[in-house]
Amino acid sequence: MTTPSPLDCDTMVAMATSPALISALAVCDLCCIVAAPLLIYWLVRIWKMKLMHYNTRLLVCFHIACLLVHVLGRCFFLRLPYNIALISSNCSAIFVSIERLVATFNIRNYEGRFRNVGYCLLLLQVFMSSCLLSVIYSRTRLDYSPLVYCQTTSTSNVMWTIYPFGFLLLMQFLSSIVFEVARRKNKGYSEASACSGTLTRRYQIEENIWTIRTLKVYVYTNGTFNATYLIALSAVIFNNHLFSKPIYYMLIEVTNVQYLYALTLPLVLWYNRKDVQNQIRYAVSRDMGMNYNRIFEQLRSQWDSSSVKGGRNSVFSAAATQFLNKKAAVSKS
Repeated sequence: MTTPSPLDCDTMVAMATSPALISALAVCDLCCIVAAPLLIYWLVRIWKMKLMHYNTRLLVCFHIACLLVHVLGRCFFLRLPYNIALISSNCSAIFVSIERLVATFNIRNYEGRFRNVGYCLLLLQVFMSSCLLSVIYSRTRLDYSPLVYCQTTSTSNVMWTIYPFGFLLLMQFLSSIVFEVARRKNKGYSEASACSGTLTRRYQIEENIWTIRTLKVYVYTNGTFNATYLIALSAVIFNNHLFSKPIYYMLIEVTNVQYLYALTLPLVLWYNRKDVQNQIRYAVSRDMGMNYNRIFEQLRSQWDSSSVKGGRNSVFSAAATQFLNKKAAVSKS
């Protein structure tokens, strides 16, 4: 049986009595306690939000759930769930961007044929998070040696923590690039469908555009916070030899801005949702005075083409055409 290593009582006393470390932990815990109910509120609110596609809601809600476990883990749980939720939360933005890109390139049949895309991306996110955590904890030795703080802050194998953080940093930049590609592609589709295209296609494009506008601030805010956090934390871990133990652990907590992100995210979601709703109201009020003759013509054309392809009842088709003609006559008057 392995003999336990002696406890470094002086280090533990210094950590327990360090004003800097105690103050940092107090601020972090206070922010987490305030953020927890806000995250729960938005978790329920987004899950019921019909403006977003089901796959998008699934990925965003998983991100908020991971963030919730992360902030609660700081106060009430062991450190392992805290780190699991931290890594999973940092992996979310890239998969939300990928989901919107898939929706963009499959705009015609995304609603019907791609229902399981959200679950596939969610499983891929969990798998990637597990791989990164495996690298971080790969050098853990269960030899009864006391671990003073947390495995991710261990100074014995710093590169095995920095490598996964570097990969997460790369993912933040990629998420912004992928999201921007999806946004510009949808903008091009919208401009092309303004002059041509069916009403169904135009509706799908507009729905995708509103979803992207709703998620835009979330993706960029998430990327900015995580990139700042990962760069600062990696620098502190790499230069750990320059600090005493209490100061080093205090810097670890201060540079981990996830608790500030947990406070900022509900505000960002609230403001952005309000902004998108205002844009929708403006678009609706602007279109109230438009000439609907073109819409009736497109509806008639779509119905006639679908009747020929699908062999619909000619009497019902004629009745629908007659109804549209009456509506067009009313709009002209």
